[in-house]
Amino acid sequence: MQYQVFTDYDALSEHAAQFMLELVRQKPTAVICVASGDTPLGTFQKVVANALPNDFAEATFVALDEWVGIDPQNPGSCRSYVEKPLIEPLKIPAERVCFFDGMATNLAEECARVNEFVARRGGLDLIFVGIGTNGHIGLNEPGSSFENYAHISDLQDVTIAGGQKYFQDATPLTQGVTLGLRHFLEAKTAIVIANGPRKKGIIGRVLNEPINTALPASVLHQHPNGYLWVDEAANAKN
Repeated sequence: MQYQVFTDYDALSEHAAQFMLELVRQKPTAVICVASGDTPLGTFQKVVANALPNDFAEATFVALDEWVGIDPQNPGSCRSYVEKPLIEPLKIPAERVCFFDGMATNLAEECARVNEFVARRGGLDLIFVGIGTNGHIGLNEPGSSFENYAHISDLQDVTIAGGQKYFQDATPLTQGVTLGLRHFLEAKTAIVIANGPRKKGIIGRVLNEPINTALPASVLHQHPNGYLWVDEAANAKN
């Protein structure tokens, strides 16, 4: 795992955006998994602002996760947090984007569908994610197996509470569907980013605690091409 600290969120986002742009310029057919939430938004904005017309003409995107029971059109859905700032501005056609459907009547089949989408394209070239204050990656909560592919996850209270900020009204959140930590390990490159003082504690844990399923983000230590990028406010080494 390579750890790097950037002066601020803007510099972190710029670096991450340039990494993604360089990837698609070197491999136009890249398969990229991106997370939702607030942390990646700066990166998405800079990717859109700096992309050349054909940069993403052949690239494929996979969204990391989704809240179970939330309509995809809901502004607080994980889909909305990827689709609006990134997929729509880049004009990625529907056949080259895979979102989880949190409203699916058979969630096991939905997970199998997403697994098949990734596998049929030869796996992920890049997985680009944030980190929760409890160490989750996507909705892989503490205790999640490192062997999981896409699966249904029971959400912890801290994730449920944190998720409310994405919704205008109180919204019941109990489960999610998410790519698994096996997807993370099998991606050719894995990047975890974090910003702000709220993430400093969990970054310190990832840097200092042994690899264990109680700390899902510790899986990053097992990745042969893994990166942990933070801004100065989240830096646990200062």
